[in-house]
Amino acid sequence: MTNEIDFTNIDNYLDSISESPSIQKEFAKPLYKKWFRSKTQTGFLSITPWNEALKLKIDIGKTSPDGKLISSTAVFVDTVDFAAYLKSIANANAFINYPQNDRLGIPTNEGFVSYGGSVIDNKPVSRIFKAHYWSSGESYDDSAFAWKCGHFAARKSESGAFIPDMKTPLSVDSIKVSRQEICSISYLIDLSMISYVSNKTDWFSI
Repeated sequence: MTNEIDFTNIDNYLDSISESPSIQKEFAKPLYKKWFRSKTQTGFLSITPWNEALKLKIDIGKTSPDGKLISSTAVFVDTVDFAAYLKSIANANAFINYPQNDRLGIPTNEGFVSYGGSVIDNKPVSRIFKAHYWSSGESYDDSAFAWKCGHFAARKSESGAFIPDMKTPLSVDSIKVSRQEICSISYLIDLSMISYVSNKTDWFSI
């Protein structure tokens, strides 16, 4: 697989993932999968490693009561950055390492955001992952986190960055994740990366 991918232009390659079933089959099985059910909706969270690119695919979706898929939004985050963030929460120092940052769109302490994008059907699309305290009405509950995956219409800057139009969402899904679940996910990602780098000593050259 790695011989066929130009990792210097990885965002363009991501475009083909949802369009090519043969490529999709080469991804590892989900490292973590959670199903949820509330009074108003049911859905899932799936985290799948793409170790060859040091990326994690995070997919959040909603299902109907009879199990049919209603919506699903997938994004990619940097494995090292995301693993560091989760471990910081598990180690109880994320309050210091990841403070509130309104400029980046992080409304609470212990938040995280990852911006990316690609051109789909000849149109630029911004892909955003965001995590922050769970909101309850107008207030935030720091005992759990809201994880959100979003695709937005975008424009491409001269530098190649995708500038999202937050008023034009194309697909948005979210899920509630507890601190206990974050500890488990953090441990799984650590084990996954340890296993990968132990068998690929030049992993850092990606």
